[in-house]
Amino acid sequence: MPPRRSVSSKAGHAALPKAKAKAKAKAKPMTSIIIERPEQPLAAALPPGRVHTLSYHHPLLIDDKTQHDALLDWFTSVEDTRTMPWRKAWIDRTHCSASDEETAQALNRRAYEVWVSEVMLQQTRVSTVIPYFNNWISKWPTVQDLAGANHDDVLAAWKGLGYYSRATRLHEGAKAVIARPSQSMPDEVSGLLELPGIGQYTAGAVSSIAFGRAEPVLDGNVARVLSRQLGLYIDAKDKKATDVLWKVADQLIKEVCNHPEVELSAVPGQWNQAMMELGSTICTPRPRCEECPIQKTCRAYSEGIALSKDRQSATAVPDIEDACTLCEQLDTEDLTTIPEDDLSDDDEKPSKKRKAPAKQTNTLSNYFAIGTPSASSNVDTEDEDLPAVSKKRKAPAVSRGSKSVNLYCSLFPKKVAKKKVKEESCAVCLVELYTLDGESKWLIEQRPATGLLASLWQFPQTILSATDTTAASRRTSAQKYISSLDAGRIDMTKACHIASFDPLVHVFTHLRLTMHAYHYRVTDKANADSLICGGAPARKWVDISSMDNETLSTGMRKCWELVSKND
Repeated sequence: MPPRRSVSSKAGHAALPKAKAKAKAKAKPMTSIIIERPEQPLAAALPPGRVHTLSYHHPLLIDDKTQHDALLDWFTSVEDTRTMPWRKAWIDRTHCSASDEETAQALNRRAYEVWVSEVMLQQTRVSTVIPYFNNWISKWPTVQDLAGANHDDVLAAWKGLGYYSRATRLHEGAKAVIARPSQSMPDEVSGLLELPGIGQYTAGAVSSIAFGRAEPVLDGNVARVLSRQLGLYIDAKDKKATDVLWKVADQLIKEVCNHPEVELSAVPGQWNQAMMELGSTICTPRPRCEECPIQKTCRAYSEGIALSKDRQSATAVPDIEDACTLCEQLDTEDLTTIPEDDLSDDDEKPSKKRKAPAKQTNTLSNYFAIGTPSASSNVDTEDEDLPAVSKKRKAPAVSRGSKSVNLYCSLFPKKVAKKKVKEESCAVCLVELYTLDGESKWLIEQRPATGLLASLWQFPQTILSATDTTAASRRTSAQKYISSLDAGRIDMTKACHIASFDPLVHVFTHLRLTMHAYHYRVTDKANADSLICGGAPARKWVDISSMDNETLSTGMRKCWELVSKND
Protein backbone atom coordinates (compact mmCIF):
# COMPACT_ATOMS: atom_id res chain seq x y z
CA MET A 1 0.00 0.00 0.00
CA PRO A 2 1.44 3.43 -0.92
CA PRO A 3 1.84 6.30 1.59
CA ARG A 4 -1.28 8.31 2.46
CA ARG A 5 -0.02 11.15 0.30
CA SER A 6 3.09 12.07 -1.63
CA VAL A 7 4.43 15.42 -0.50
CA SER A 8 7.75 17.21 -0.45
CA SER A 9 8.70 17.01 3.19
CA LYS A 10 10.64 19.57 5.12
CA ALA A 11 11.77 19.19 8.69
CA GLY A 12 11.90 20.88 11.94
CA HIS A 13 9.86 23.01 14.25
CA ALA A 14 10.55 22.26 17.86
CA ALA A 15 8.94 23.11 21.12
CA LEU A 16 9.50 23.20 24.76
CA PRO A 17 9.93 19.84 26.55
CA LYS A 18 12.15 19.35 29.48
CA ALA A 19 15.17 17.49 28.16
CA LYS A 20 16.26 14.29 29.86
CA ALA A 21 19.73 14.59 31.34
CA LYS A 22 20.49 10.89 31.71
CA ALA A 23 21.79 8.72 28.91
CA LYS A 24 19.75 5.67 29.81
CA ALA A 25 17.32 4.25 27.31
CA LYS A 26 13.84 5.47 28.05
CA ALA A 27 10.84 3.33 27.22
CA LYS A 28 7.91 4.89 25.42
CA PRO A 29 5.23 5.94 27.94
CA MET A 30 2.51 3.35 28.29
CA THR A 31 -0.90 3.63 29.85
CA SER A 32 -3.25 1.09 31.34
CA ILE A 33 -6.18 3.36 30.45
CA ILE A 34 -7.97 1.99 27.39
CA ILE A 35 -10.06 4.44 25.39
CA GLU A 36 -12.33 2.38 23.17
CA ARG A 37 -14.02 3.54 20.02
CA PRO A 38 -17.65 4.55 20.82
CA GLU A 39 -20.35 2.38 19.28
CA GLN A 40 -22.11 5.45 17.91
CA PRO A 41 -21.32 9.16 17.51
CA LEU A 42 -21.38 11.01 20.83
CA ALA A 43 -22.87 14.45 21.35
CA ALA A 44 -20.79 17.27 22.79
CA ALA A 45 -20.37 17.09 26.56
CA LEU A 46 -21.69 20.41 27.82
CA PRO A 47 -20.52 22.21 30.98
CA PRO A 48 -20.76 22.54 33.83
CA GLY A 49 -21.15 18.77 34.26
CA ARG A 50 -19.60 17.70 30.93
CA VAL A 51 -21.07 14.25 31.51
CA HIS A 52 -19.33 11.76 29.24
CA THR A 53 -17.86 8.30 29.06
CA LEU A 54 -14.20 7.46 28.61
CA SER A 55 -14.85 6.58 24.97
CA TYR A 56 -15.75 10.25 24.41
CA HIS A 57 -12.00 10.84 24.24
CA HIS A 58 -11.45 8.46 21.34
CA PRO A 59 -9.74 10.69 18.75
CA LEU A 60 -12.18 11.60 15.98
CA LEU A 61 -9.18 12.68 13.93
CA ILE A 62 -7.90 9.12 13.63
CA ASP A 63 -10.90 8.05 11.53
CA ASP A 64 -11.22 11.13 9.32
CA LYS A 65 -8.87 10.89 6.34
CA THR A 66 -10.14 14.18 4.93
CA GLN A 67 -8.92 15.89 8.09
CA HIS A 68 -5.54 14.15 7.75
CA ASP A 69 -5.23 15.68 4.29
CA ALA A 70 -6.54 19.03 5.51
CA LEU A 71 -3.81 19.31 8.15
CA LEU A 72 -1.05 18.21 5.77
CA ASP A 73 -2.30 20.56 3.04
CA TRP A 74 -2.44 23.42 5.54
CA PHE A 75 1.14 22.78 6.64
CA THR A 76 2.34 22.66 3.04
CA SER A 77 0.80 26.10 2.53
CA VAL A 78 2.43 27.67 5.61
CA GLU A 79 5.70 25.80 6.18
CA ASP A 80 7.76 28.47 4.43
CA THR A 81 5.99 31.39 6.12
CA ARG A 82 8.39 31.33 9.04
CA THR A 83 11.79 30.97 7.40
CA MET A 84 13.52 28.26 9.41
CA PRO A 85 16.95 27.12 8.15
CA TRP A 86 16.48 23.64 9.61
CA ARG A 87 13.44 22.93 7.44
CA LYS A 88 14.74 21.06 4.43
CA ALA A 89 13.52 18.47 1.96
CA TRP A 90 13.28 14.92 3.26
CA ILE A 91 16.05 12.64 1.96
CA ASP A 92 14.51 9.52 0.47
CA ARG A 93 16.90 6.61 0.97
CA THR A 94 14.48 3.84 0.07
CA HIS A 95 16.07 3.36 -3.36
CA CYS A 96 19.67 3.91 -2.28
CA SER A 97 22.16 1.09 -1.89
CA ALA A 98 23.89 0.38 1.41
CA SER A 99 27.17 1.53 -0.17
CA ASP A 100 25.81 4.97 -1.14
CA GLU A 101 28.18 6.96 1.05
CA GLU A 102 27.06 10.37 -0.22
CA THR A 103 23.43 9.77 0.74
CA ALA A 104 24.47 8.34 4.10
CA GLN A 105 26.52 11.44 4.90
CA ALA A 106 23.71 13.77 3.81
CA LEU A 107 21.21 11.87 5.94
CA ASN A 108 23.51 11.92 8.96
CA ARG A 109 24.01 15.65 8.61
CA ARG A 110 20.27 16.15 8.21
CA ALA A 111 19.57 14.24 11.42
CA TYR A 112 22.24 16.27 13.22
CA GLU A 113 20.65 19.55 12.10
CA VAL A 114 17.21 18.44 13.25
CA TRP A 115 18.68 17.39 16.59
CA VAL A 116 20.44 20.74 17.10
CA SER A 117 17.33 22.71 16.16
CA GLU A 118 15.07 20.72 18.46
CA VAL A 119 17.39 21.21 21.43
CA MET A 120 17.80 24.92 20.75
CA LEU A 121 14.05 25.43 20.42
CA GLN A 122 13.33 23.99 23.85
CA GLN A 123 11.87 26.89 25.85
CA THR A 124 13.22 29.39 23.28
CA ARG A 125 11.46 31.39 20.55
CA VAL A 126 12.01 30.53 16.89
CA SER A 127 13.14 34.08 16.05
CA THR A 128 15.79 33.89 18.78
CA VAL A 129 17.05 30.49 17.70
CA ILE A 130 17.56 31.17 13.97
CA PRO A 131 20.83 33.20 14.22
CA TYR A 132 22.19 30.83 16.87
CA PHE A 133 21.42 27.82 14.70
CA ASN A 134 23.10 29.36 11.66
CA ASN A 135 26.18 30.27 13.67
CA TRP A 136 26.34 26.81 15.26
CA ILE A 137 26.10 24.95 11.95
CA SER A 138 28.71 27.24 10.38
CA LYS A 139 31.11 26.38 13.22
CA TRP A 140 30.31 22.66 13.44
CA PRO A 141 28.51 21.53 10.27
CA THR A 142 28.61 17.84 11.20
CA VAL A 143 28.27 15.79 14.36
CA GLN A 144 31.94 14.83 13.97
CA ASP A 145 32.92 18.51 14.01
CA LEU A 146 30.93 19.11 17.19
CA ALA A 147 32.42 16.06 18.90
CA GLY A 148 35.91 17.45 18.34
CA ALA A 149 35.09 20.96 19.56
CA ASN A 150 36.45 22.55 22.73
CA HIS A 151 33.75 22.63 25.39
CA ASP A 152 34.38 26.28 26.25
CA ASP A 153 33.87 27.14 22.57
CA VAL A 154 30.58 25.22 22.62
CA LEU A 155 29.39 27.17 25.64
CA ALA A 156 30.52 30.43 24.05
CA ALA A 157 28.44 29.71 20.93
CA TRP A 158 25.45 29.09 23.20
CA LYS A 159 25.94 32.33 25.15
CA GLY A 160 22.64 34.20 25.34
CA LEU A 161 20.34 31.24 24.68
CA GLY A 162 20.13 30.23 28.34
CA TYR A 163 19.75 26.73 29.78
CA TYR A 164 23.43 26.07 29.08
CA SER A 165 23.18 22.42 30.07
CA ARG A 166 21.53 21.90 26.67
CA ALA A 167 24.81 22.81 24.97
CA THR A 168 26.72 20.45 27.23
CA ARG A 169 24.34 17.59 26.46
CA LEU A 170 24.61 18.24 22.72
CA HIS A 171 28.39 18.12 22.99
CA GLU A 172 28.30 14.91 25.03
CA GLY A 173 25.77 13.41 22.64
CA ALA A 174 27.99 14.16 19.64
CA LYS A 175 30.88 12.38 21.31
CA ALA A 176 28.61 9.40 21.94
CA VAL A 177 27.60 9.32 18.27
CA ILE A 178 31.16 9.11 16.96
CA ALA A 179 31.91 6.43 19.56
CA ARG A 180 29.43 4.19 17.75
CA PRO A 181 30.88 1.75 15.18
CA SER A 182 29.10 3.59 12.34
CA GLN A 183 29.93 7.07 13.70
CA SER A 184 26.46 8.11 12.53
CA MET A 185 23.16 9.10 14.11
CA PRO A 186 20.81 6.21 14.97
CA ASP A 187 17.62 6.29 12.90
CA GLU A 188 15.35 4.50 15.35
CA VAL A 189 13.97 5.90 18.60
CA SER A 190 15.52 3.12 20.68
CA GLY A 191 19.01 4.00 19.44
CA LEU A 192 18.52 7.74 19.80
CA LEU A 193 17.40 7.31 23.39
CA GLU A 194 20.82 5.86 24.19
CA LEU A 195 22.45 9.22 23.49
CA PRO A 196 23.01 11.67 26.40
CA GLY A 197 20.30 14.29 26.72
CA ILE A 198 17.90 12.82 24.15
CA GLY A 199 14.45 12.05 25.51
CA GLN A 200 11.31 10.65 23.94
CA TYR A 201 10.31 13.90 22.22
CA THR A 202 13.66 14.66 20.60
CA ALA A 203 14.10 11.03 19.57
CA GLY A 204 10.69 11.03 17.90
CA ALA A 205 11.40 14.31 16.13
CA VAL A 206 14.74 13.18 14.70
CA SER A 207 13.47 9.73 13.74
CA SER A 208 10.38 11.07 11.96
CA ILE A 209 11.64 14.30 10.41
CA ALA A 210 15.08 13.18 9.30
CA PHE A 211 14.59 9.45 8.77
CA GLY A 212 10.89 9.25 7.87
CA ARG A 213 9.85 6.76 10.54
CA ALA A 214 6.30 6.80 11.93
CA GLU A 215 7.25 7.91 15.45
CA PRO A 216 5.18 10.38 17.51
CA VAL A 217 6.24 13.59 19.21
CA LEU A 218 4.63 15.25 22.20
CA ASP A 219 5.70 18.70 23.30
CA GLY A 220 3.69 21.49 24.89
CA ASN A 221 2.19 22.57 21.57
CA VAL A 222 1.15 19.08 20.48
CA ALA A 223 -0.22 18.30 23.94
CA ARG A 224 -2.44 21.38 23.73
CA VAL A 225 -3.72 20.40 20.26
CA LEU A 226 -4.48 16.83 21.31
CA SER A 227 -6.07 17.86 24.63
CA ARG A 228 -8.56 19.99 22.69
CA GLN A 229 -9.07 17.37 19.98
CA LEU A 230 -9.93 14.80 22.67
CA GLY A 231 -11.82 17.23 24.91
CA LEU A 232 -9.49 16.17 27.70
CA TYR A 233 -9.80 18.59 30.61
CA ILE A 234 -6.78 17.77 32.74
CA ASP A 235 -3.35 19.24 33.35
CA ALA A 236 -1.40 18.15 30.25
CA LYS A 237 1.68 17.58 32.41
CA ASP A 238 -0.15 15.12 34.65
CA LYS A 239 1.25 11.62 34.16
CA LYS A 240 -2.18 10.20 33.31
CA ALA A 241 -2.57 12.86 30.65
CA THR A 242 0.89 12.45 29.13
CA ASP A 243 0.48 8.68 28.96
CA VAL A 244 -2.83 9.02 27.12
CA LEU A 245 -1.55 11.77 24.82
CA TRP A 246 1.59 9.83 23.89
CA LYS A 247 -0.55 6.81 23.03
CA VAL A 248 -2.95 8.88 20.93
CA ALA A 249 -0.07 10.64 19.15
CA ASP A 250 1.38 7.24 18.32
CA GLN A 251 -1.94 5.90 17.04
CA LEU A 252 -2.48 8.98 14.88
CA ILE A 253 0.88 9.02 13.14
CA LYS A 254 0.77 5.31 12.41
CA GLU A 255 -2.72 5.62 10.94
CA VAL A 256 -1.84 8.65 8.83
CA CYS A 257 1.37 7.04 7.53
CA ASN A 258 -0.12 3.60 6.78
CA HIS A 259 2.29 1.97 9.20
CA PRO A 260 3.51 -0.77 9.13
CA GLU A 261 2.74 -1.25 5.42
CA VAL A 262 4.85 1.84 4.67
CA GLU A 263 8.02 1.86 6.75
CA LEU A 264 9.65 5.09 5.56
CA SER A 265 8.20 8.19 3.91
CA ALA A 266 8.08 11.97 4.07
CA VAL A 267 4.68 11.90 5.78
CA PRO A 268 5.81 11.28 9.41
CA GLY A 269 7.97 14.39 9.43
CA GLN A 270 5.29 16.45 7.73
CA TRP A 271 2.61 15.27 10.16
CA ASN A 272 4.64 15.91 13.30
CA GLN A 273 5.74 19.33 12.09
CA ALA A 274 2.15 20.16 11.14
CA MET A 275 0.96 19.32 14.66
CA MET A 276 3.72 21.41 16.20
CA GLU A 277 3.14 24.30 13.80
CA LEU A 278 -0.60 24.22 14.47
CA GLY A 279 -0.01 24.37 18.21
CA SER A 280 2.47 27.22 17.97
CA THR A 281 0.57 29.44 15.52
CA ILE A 282 -3.19 28.70 15.68
CA CYS A 283 -4.04 26.31 18.51
CA THR A 284 -2.18 28.55 20.94
CA PRO A 285 -3.13 29.30 24.57
CA ARG A 286 -5.42 31.92 22.98
CA PRO A 287 -6.57 29.94 19.94
CA ARG A 288 -7.91 31.14 16.60
CA CYS A 289 -10.27 28.23 16.01
CA GLU A 290 -11.85 29.81 12.93
CA GLU A 291 -8.51 29.26 11.12
CA CYS A 292 -7.94 25.68 12.30
CA PRO A 293 -7.84 23.06 9.52
CA ILE A 294 -8.97 20.26 11.86
CA GLN A 295 -11.72 21.98 13.85
CA LYS A 296 -14.22 19.42 12.51
CA THR A 297 -12.75 16.68 14.75
CA CYS A 298 -12.09 18.88 17.80
CA ARG A 299 -14.15 17.97 20.86
CA ALA A 300 -13.45 21.26 22.63
CA TYR A 301 -14.51 23.20 19.54
CA SER A 302 -17.77 21.25 19.23
CA GLU A 303 -18.53 21.92 22.90
CA GLY A 304 -17.87 25.62 22.38
CA ILE A 305 -20.12 25.69 19.32
CA ALA A 306 -22.93 23.97 21.23
CA LEU A 307 -22.68 26.53 24.02
CA SER A 308 -22.53 29.47 21.61
CA LYS A 309 -25.87 28.32 20.21
CA ASP A 310 -27.33 28.97 23.64
CA ARG A 311 -27.86 25.33 24.52
CA GLN A 312 -27.79 25.30 28.30
CA SER A 313 -26.54 22.05 29.80
CA ALA A 314 -28.50 20.25 32.48
CA THR A 315 -27.44 20.83 36.05
CA ALA A 316 -28.21 17.27 37.12
CA VAL A 317 -25.46 14.73 36.60
CA PRO A 318 -26.90 11.38 35.55
CA ASP A 319 -25.34 8.14 36.69
CA ILE A 320 -23.61 6.50 33.74
CA GLU A 321 -21.47 3.45 33.35
CA ASP A 322 -17.90 3.79 32.15
CA ALA A 323 -17.80 7.43 33.28
CA CYS A 324 -14.61 9.28 32.39
CA THR A 325 -11.99 9.02 35.12
CA LEU A 326 -9.55 11.41 33.47
CA CYS A 327 -11.26 14.79 33.25
CA GLU A 328 -11.51 17.17 36.17
CA GLN A 329 -14.43 19.48 36.86
CA LEU A 330 -14.46 22.37 34.41
CA ASP A 331 -14.14 25.70 36.20
CA THR A 332 -16.88 27.74 34.55
CA GLU A 333 -15.90 30.81 36.57
CA ASP A 334 -13.18 31.29 33.97
CA LEU A 335 -15.92 31.87 31.41
CA THR A 336 -18.37 33.99 33.34
CA THR A 337 -16.03 36.46 35.01
CA ILE A 338 -13.85 37.52 32.06
CA PRO A 339 -14.88 40.87 30.52
CA GLU A 340 -16.11 40.65 26.94
CA ASP A 341 -13.27 42.87 25.76
CA ASP A 342 -10.91 40.04 26.70
CA LEU A 343 -12.44 37.96 23.91
CA SER A 344 -10.17 39.80 21.47
CA ASP A 345 -7.51 37.65 19.84
CA ASP A 346 -5.13 40.60 19.64
CA ASP A 347 -1.66 39.75 20.85
CA GLU A 348 -1.08 43.31 22.02
CA LYS A 349 -2.42 44.29 25.41
CA PRO A 350 -4.61 47.40 25.53
CA SER A 351 -2.78 50.55 26.50
CA LYS A 352 -5.45 51.57 28.96
CA LYS A 353 -7.09 49.39 31.53
CA ARG A 354 -10.73 48.88 30.67
CA LYS A 355 -13.44 48.56 33.21
CA ALA A 356 -15.03 45.16 33.54
CA PRO A 357 -18.74 44.99 32.79
CA ALA A 358 -21.23 44.66 35.57
CA LYS A 359 -21.28 41.12 36.91
CA GLN A 360 -23.95 39.01 35.28
CA THR A 361 -25.77 35.96 36.43
CA ASN A 362 -23.28 33.11 36.58
CA THR A 363 -24.76 31.02 33.78
CA LEU A 364 -23.04 29.81 30.66
CA SER A 365 -26.02 30.49 28.41
CA ASN A 366 -25.98 34.19 29.33
CA TYR A 367 -22.31 34.43 28.55
CA PHE A 368 -22.43 32.56 25.24
CA ALA A 369 -25.57 34.28 23.91
CA ILE A 370 -24.65 35.90 20.58
CA GLY A 371 -25.66 39.43 19.70
CA THR A 372 -26.36 40.63 23.24
CA PRO A 373 -23.22 42.41 24.33
CA SER A 374 -23.23 44.22 27.61
CA ALA A 375 -23.56 47.98 27.63
CA SER A 376 -20.03 48.45 28.84
CA SER A 377 -18.38 46.38 26.11
CA ASN A 378 -16.39 48.37 23.57
CA VAL A 379 -16.91 46.49 20.32
CA ASP A 380 -15.98 49.44 18.07
CA THR A 381 -12.63 49.92 19.74
CA GLU A 382 -11.90 46.24 19.41
CA ASP A 383 -12.82 46.21 15.71
CA GLU A 384 -10.55 49.20 15.10
CA ASP A 385 -7.63 47.20 16.46
CA LEU A 386 -8.24 44.23 14.16
CA PRO A 387 -6.71 45.63 10.94
CA ALA A 388 -3.30 45.94 12.60
CA VAL A 389 -3.51 42.33 13.66
CA SER A 390 -4.69 41.14 10.26
CA LYS A 391 -1.73 42.85 8.61
CA LYS A 392 0.58 40.92 10.86
CA ARG A 393 -0.94 37.47 10.38
CA LYS A 394 -3.49 38.06 7.58
CA ALA A 395 -6.34 36.65 9.62
CA PRO A 396 -9.98 37.40 8.86
CA ALA A 397 -12.08 39.44 11.24
CA VAL A 398 -13.39 37.30 14.07
CA SER A 399 -17.09 37.29 14.93
CA ARG A 400 -18.32 37.54 18.49
CA GLY A 401 -19.57 33.96 18.30
CA SER A 402 -16.14 32.75 17.17
CA LYS A 403 -14.52 34.64 20.01
CA SER A 404 -16.82 32.88 22.46
CA VAL A 405 -15.79 29.51 21.06
CA ASN A 406 -12.13 30.50 21.11
CA LEU A 407 -12.41 31.48 24.74
CA TYR A 408 -14.04 28.17 25.64
CA CYS A 409 -11.33 26.20 23.83
CA SER A 410 -8.65 28.22 25.63
CA LEU A 411 -9.68 26.48 28.85
CA PHE A 412 -8.17 23.25 27.50
CA PRO A 413 -5.95 21.76 28.77
CA LYS A 414 -6.58 22.55 32.43
CA LYS A 415 -4.37 25.31 33.78
CA VAL A 416 -2.66 24.81 37.10
CA ALA A 417 -1.32 27.48 39.41
CA LYS A 418 2.38 28.04 38.96
CA LYS A 419 4.57 27.26 41.91
CA LYS A 420 6.08 30.24 43.63
CA VAL A 421 9.59 30.85 42.37
CA LYS A 422 12.30 30.28 44.95
CA GLU A 423 14.15 33.45 45.98
CA GLU A 424 17.82 33.69 46.90
CA SER A 425 20.40 36.41 47.43
CA CYS A 426 24.10 36.12 46.78
CA ALA A 427 27.24 38.20 47.08
CA VAL A 428 29.14 38.45 43.79
CA CYS A 429 32.75 39.36 44.45
CA LEU A 430 34.64 40.94 41.57
CA VAL A 431 38.23 40.67 42.75
CA GLU A 432 40.87 42.74 40.96
CA LEU A 433 44.56 41.87 41.25
CA TYR A 434 46.56 45.06 40.86
CA THR A 435 50.20 44.32 40.10
CA LEU A 436 53.12 46.65 40.75
CA ASP A 437 53.59 47.21 37.03
CA GLY A 438 50.09 48.65 36.81
CA GLU A 439 48.30 45.70 35.21
CA SER A 440 44.93 44.42 36.41
CA LYS A 441 43.65 40.87 36.39
CA TRP A 442 40.31 39.55 37.61
CA LEU A 443 39.46 36.30 39.37
CA ILE A 444 36.83 34.00 37.85
CA GLU A 445 35.81 30.43 38.64
CA GLN A 446 33.99 27.65 36.79
CA ARG A 447 30.60 26.38 37.85
CA PRO A 448 29.93 22.64 38.30
CA ALA A 449 29.42 20.52 35.17
CA THR A 450 25.80 19.87 36.11
CA GLY A 451 22.97 22.03 37.39
CA LEU A 452 22.21 25.70 36.86
CA LEU A 453 24.52 27.42 34.33
CA ALA A 454 26.58 24.25 34.10
CA SER A 455 30.31 24.74 33.30
CA LEU A 456 30.01 28.51 32.80
CA TRP A 457 32.54 30.85 34.35
CA GLN A 458 31.54 33.34 37.02
CA PHE A 459 32.97 35.79 39.50
CA PRO A 460 33.34 34.17 42.93
CA GLN A 461 30.03 34.27 44.73
CA THR A 462 28.37 32.95 47.84
CA ILE A 463 24.75 32.52 48.85
CA LEU A 464 23.75 34.96 51.58
CA SER A 465 21.86 33.71 54.60
CA ALA A 466 18.41 34.89 55.60
CA THR A 467 20.02 36.87 58.43
CA ASP A 468 21.97 39.05 56.00
CA THR A 469 19.23 41.64 55.79
CA THR A 470 21.33 44.81 55.96
CA ALA A 471 23.96 46.24 53.65
CA ALA A 472 26.53 46.02 56.43
CA SER A 473 25.87 42.34 57.18
CA ARG A 474 25.98 41.43 53.49
CA ARG A 475 29.29 43.21 53.03
CA THR A 476 30.71 41.48 56.10
CA SER A 477 29.70 38.08 54.72
CA ALA A 478 31.24 38.92 51.35
CA GLN A 479 34.53 40.02 52.95
CA LYS A 480 34.69 36.83 55.02
CA TYR A 481 34.07 34.73 51.92
CA ILE A 482 36.75 36.51 49.88
CA SER A 483 39.34 36.05 52.61
CA SER A 484 38.87 32.27 52.49
CA LEU A 485 39.30 31.85 48.72
CA ASP A 486 42.14 29.80 47.25
CA ALA A 487 43.52 32.01 44.47
CA GLY A 488 47.03 30.66 43.97
CA ARG A 489 49.72 32.38 45.99
CA ILE A 490 47.72 35.58 46.23
CA ASP A 491 46.88 36.44 49.83
CA MET A 492 43.14 37.10 49.66
CA THR A 493 43.02 38.34 53.26
CA LYS A 494 44.55 41.54 51.90
CA ALA A 495 41.60 42.18 49.58
CA CYS A 496 40.29 45.70 50.13
CA HIS A 497 36.72 46.76 49.48
CA ILE A 498 36.59 49.35 46.69
CA ALA A 499 32.90 49.70 45.85
CA SER A 500 29.42 48.28 46.39
CA PHE A 501 26.69 48.40 43.75
CA ASP A 502 22.94 48.44 43.65
CA PRO A 503 21.54 44.90 43.62
CA LEU A 504 20.73 43.20 40.33
CA VAL A 505 17.83 40.77 40.00
CA HIS A 506 18.14 37.87 37.58
CA VAL A 507 15.16 35.56 37.08
CA PHE A 508 15.62 31.93 36.09
CA THR A 509 12.82 29.45 35.45
CA HIS A 510 12.69 28.26 39.05
CA LEU A 511 14.78 30.89 40.83
CA ARG A 512 14.73 34.63 41.43
CA LEU A 513 18.28 35.59 42.29
CA THR A 514 19.23 38.96 43.80
CA MET A 515 22.91 39.66 43.20
CA HIS A 516 24.80 42.07 45.47
CA ALA A 517 27.99 42.96 43.61
CA TYR A 518 31.20 44.11 45.34
CA HIS A 519 34.49 45.29 43.90
CA TYR A 520 37.63 44.20 45.79
CA ARG A 521 41.26 44.91 45.03
CA VAL A 522 44.45 43.10 45.99
CA THR A 523 47.89 44.60 45.36
CA ASP A 524 50.63 41.99 44.97
CA LYS A 525 53.98 41.25 43.30
CA ALA A 526 52.39 38.66 41.04
CA ASN A 527 54.18 36.45 38.54
CA ALA A 528 52.87 33.67 36.32
CA ASP A 529 53.50 30.93 38.87
CA SER A 530 51.76 32.78 41.68
CA LEU A 531 48.59 33.08 39.60
CA ILE A 532 48.09 29.34 39.15
CA CYS A 533 45.03 28.23 41.13
CA GLY A 534 44.68 24.61 42.20
CA GLY A 535 41.82 22.57 43.60
CA ALA A 536 38.13 22.85 42.92
CA PRO A 537 36.36 24.77 41.63
CA ALA A 538 38.70 25.73 38.81
CA ARG A 539 39.80 29.36 39.12
CA LYS A 540 41.97 31.64 37.02
CA TRP A 541 43.07 35.25 36.76
CA VAL A 542 41.96 36.98 33.55
CA ASP A 543 43.05 40.34 32.14
CA ILE A 544 40.48 42.87 31.00
CA SER A 545 41.09 42.34 27.29
CA SER A 546 40.31 38.62 27.61
CA MET A 547 37.12 38.97 29.65
CA ASP A 548 34.85 39.29 26.60
CA ASN A 549 36.02 35.89 25.38
CA GLU A 550 35.13 34.10 28.60
CA THR A 551 31.85 32.16 28.83
CA LEU A 552 30.19 34.28 31.48
CA SER A 553 26.45 34.09 32.07
CA THR A 554 24.18 37.06 31.38
CA GLY A 555 24.03 37.86 35.09
CA MET A 556 27.82 37.91 35.38
CA ARG A 557 28.06 40.16 32.32
CA LYS A 558 25.76 42.63 34.02
CA CYS A 559 27.94 42.60 37.15
CA TRP A 560 31.04 43.15 35.01
CA GLU A 561 29.37 46.14 33.35
CA LEU A 562 28.82 47.70 36.77
CA VAL A 563 32.53 47.55 37.57
CA SER A 564 33.59 48.63 34.09
CA LYS A 565 31.38 51.72 34.20
CA ASN A 566 32.57 52.55 37.72
CA ASP A 567 36.23 52.52 36.64
